[in-house]
Amino acid sequence: MPFMALFIIIRMYSDSSQDRQKVTCSEEAGIAGNTMKLQRTDFEQFKNWLDLDINSIAWEGRYADSFSGFWNSFFKDEIGPRELGERFDYAKKIAKSGPLISWLSWLYEKFIVYCFIHLDLSVREISLKFDLQERYVATILRDHFIKVSPVHEDLINDKFQISNVNSDNLFLKYADIEEHLGADAKTRGTFDDDILANMEVTLYPDWPNLVKELRKDILSLKMDFENLRRKASFKKQVKFIQEVIILLLILSLIVFALKNTNKWYEDYLVNKITLFEPNFFWLDKSLTYQEQDILAKQQIDLSNKELDELERLEAQSLFTDERTETRYDPESDVVVLDSVENVPKTFSEAETEQSEFEENKKGGYRDSSYAVSNKKAYRILMASVDPEAIRTQIIPLMEKFGITQVDNVKPGTKIPGGLYFNLRVPSKNLKDFMTKVSTYAEATIFESRSEGADTAGKNRVFIWVKGI
Repeated sequence: MPFMALFIIIRMYSDSSQDRQKVTCSEEAGIAGNTMKLQRTDFEQFKNWLDLDINSIAWEGRYADSFSGFWNSFFKDEIGPRELGERFDYAKKIAKSGPLISWLSWLYEKFIVYCFIHLDLSVREISLKFDLQERYVATILRDHFIKVSPVHEDLINDKFQISNVNSDNLFLKYADIEEHLGADAKTRGTFDDDILANMEVTLYPDWPNLVKELRKDILSLKMDFENLRRKASFKKQVKFIQEVIILLLILSLIVFALKNTNKWYEDYLVNKITLFEPNFFWLDKSLTYQEQDILAKQQIDLSNKELDELERLEAQSLFTDERTETRYDPESDVVVLDSVENVPKTFSEAETEQSEFEENKKGGYRDSSYAVSNKKAYRILMASVDPEAIRTQIIPLMEKFGITQVDNVKPGTKIPGGLYFNLRVPSKNLKDFMTKVSTYAEATIFESRSEGADTAGKNRVFIWVKGI
């Protein structure tokens, strides 16, 4: 049931809106069909209602004729509202000064108020006859009547508020609010603080041109403005095309300059950068390879006797058996030991026995370079970041193991690159001493035969400590 009642209410409201819209459309058709003409008497009454100060406007009456000619040529007899609106639009286009344009707009709005008050036209009728928006007309009327009666501002705002196209205020007439405003609005259309009512418009430079143009027929005035508009449009188009051409020329010059600048800079960088690569441009490409067979070009002329001699020599060389003796250079006596464990256990016995690195059978050139002495000499090569620390550790071992120096060079002497030790170590302490020394740093031990006669029961040990 509630839904049914709501549907009936909506249907009734839509039917009433349609009827209202039909009435409105019929009114608009009637207003449009009834062509309204404004008479000269209407314009005279408007002038009196407006209460213009002609003496001030015409500069103490000096330009009274000019103003009168403007009024008579502008407000023609038997003119329609739309044509009058077009005259105001053209007059604003002719006028160049801002105050004169403002005065013309003020005069047009005052005439709309006059039509509402004295011609008994509603907001809708004024909107249709003058081809203006309804809200614009309502705003003009509201502002005027608020100045007439500021006490009724709320009432005036409510009466001239247009919320939608079906608003009742669109059909409001002056008779509906006359009792609230009184008779002041009907008798006078200007106020004491209205500056535009006393403005000296005849003193502006474009006023004579405005009067001159408005004296022409409205049709010729339209044509002049159309031609002027076309000329202005054509000039704008020509100017636009010129600006486009100039911009294109400037862009072309910029692109051309950038292109050449980039090419020059690339060549500059290429000349500055040198690449390490084979260069074959110095070759003479005009030269070509020509294979020459020297023997093919030479002619060898030999006699029969010479040929027989060559055959005899070749036969002798084929059967010659020459034996060449292969010479073997002596091998090195230096042997690298992997560790101290490879040192013989009993050095007194090892001095007399044959080394495992010696050949069992000696012969050829090897015997001629074999040393007579069977003594072994050892070299220990060490590398350390602190050679002095190793020196302080090796020196006490000399006294402990009974080690003596070989020559007059003091053990641990500094020489370029490291420290130097040339020692004689007792054979019984040799292995212990070498084991102890090799723990101080990474060591490489070399074994070789000792040259010359050495002290009995001792072996020579050379230590080189390289500083890193």
